[in-house]
Amino acid sequence: MTAIIEQSQTITIRRETYERLQERAVPFEDTTPDTVIAKLLDQTGDNAPETVPLVGPKSNGSSSLGETANTHPDVDIVVDDPLDPPSLKHTKVLRAEVDGRELAKANWSSVRQGVLDIALGQRGYDLRQLQQVCAVNAVAQVKNDEGYAYYGHLGVSIQGQDAGHAWQATAGAARALGVAVSVWFQWRSKPDAVHPGKRGLLTIR
Repeated sequence: MTAIIEQSQTITIRRETYERLQERAVPFEDTTPDTVIAKLLDQTGDNAPETVPLVGPKSNGSSSLGETANTHPDVDIVVDDPLDPPSLKHTKVLRAEVDGRELAKANWSSVRQGVLDIALGQRGYDLRQLQQVCAVNAVAQVKNDEGYAYYGHLGVSIQGQDAGHAWQATAGAARALGVAVSVWFQWRSKPDAVHPGKRGLLTIR
């Protein structure tokens, strides 16, 4: 199958790949392969998805929330209500901390997974308890279709989400767990981004 790209460029997509895109499409939202691909890119940012987030040592406090203005003068927007942020469509994560530890190669999916690892791995939540505090689809089995990825260390498969839904899941779980989360991000320079080119900060304390 051949896809026509702007500026008269074309790419070839195998039938099997096209069918996988169809599986990930959301009815009434995703109308073309382009919208599905764009959503996947928004979900993962510029990095390949991390199956298990790589978490570094505890922060030494040099990037604490109280020092944001001094240590991050390039942040344009500090979101007042992290549970109701502006649209995160067309955003990429620049840096993220979960429970005081910085994530390597952070993206929206790995930030969410960092919090879910704490809930399922450290706090002993089961899926029922998790889904009471976190808007996420998960099953206790291996599932690799419909946008699910299997996390062997947790024994569960979790469905991928776009940036906005991934953050909502992150924020809900972090609040319930009492886990601090900070995400520095940037809106891409896209016409339909809510703040094109601006940098923002989301925090859960």
